[in-house]
Amino acid sequence: MKMKKQNGAVMRFLKQLFIGGLIGAVAGGLIGFGSGYFELDKNGLPFSQESVIAILTSALRIVYVVSLLLSVFYIYQVVKDYKRYQTLPDEDSEELYRSINRKHSYAVVFNGVTTVLATVSFLLSFQFTFGIGRAELSFPIFDFVFDMVAGIFQSYLLKVYNRIRDIKMPLVPTLKELKQNIMQMDEAELEVNYKMAFDIVMNLSGAILPAIYLILFFWSFITQKVEVTGILVAAVIHLYIMVKNFKMTKEYYK
Repeated sequence: MKMKKQNGAVMRFLKQLFIGGLIGAVAGGLIGFGSGYFELDKNGLPFSQESVIAILTSALRIVYVVSLLLSVFYIYQVVKDYKRYQTLPDEDSEELYRSINRKHSYAVVFNGVTTVLATVSFLLSFQFTFGIGRAELSFPIFDFVFDMVAGIFQSYLLKVYNRIRDIKMPLVPTLKELKQNIMQMDEAELEVNYKMAFDIVMNLSGAILPAIYLILFFWSFITQKVEVTGILVAAVIHLYIMVKNFKMTKEYYK
């Protein structure tokens, strides 16, 4: 039995190694072909950074505007359903209560997407250059306004959440207050949150961050510039997960 487990572990390792090598070979082959075909070593990339940023920010703005509208739509449904929920007897209100919490969670997620994408678009569009006797500032008002609107709307979402749950969660809760709020959830909600947290950590550590390293490596290969900021950010996130795992092990086996 022990030998079978060891053989299985070796086979899984070899399988992962083969898949990683295959992905690297395909990606490397495509990059090599593209570099030779477009003569990137002589001509550089066939597109400018400014054109890429312009296209990307336009796409981001469309997505986060739609996302904010969806958040408003769901919270409108929550407020309307909650008024009806208060008039129903307990035995008839359970399903509606679950629906209210589901829609409120959707509203929070869509508003969070708006905040993230508006911030990314703002950072991509913001430019400040200065020199001797001159200074130029490009300030993306549109992104800034939507970022502020999403932040204000977040406070309203929290106010509605407090009303639904009958709790008093501050606008900027501490980690202790967040833990207390989570522990007030029922057993099914706690299990879902634990599973989600586990999936996030495992996918980040085992798939997303390694993929980011690979993308940054190939991008540095193409542009002949080391993406120091991206590598450091990915490494800090990865190390944070490792430190938290160390802390968990230390506390559990003390």
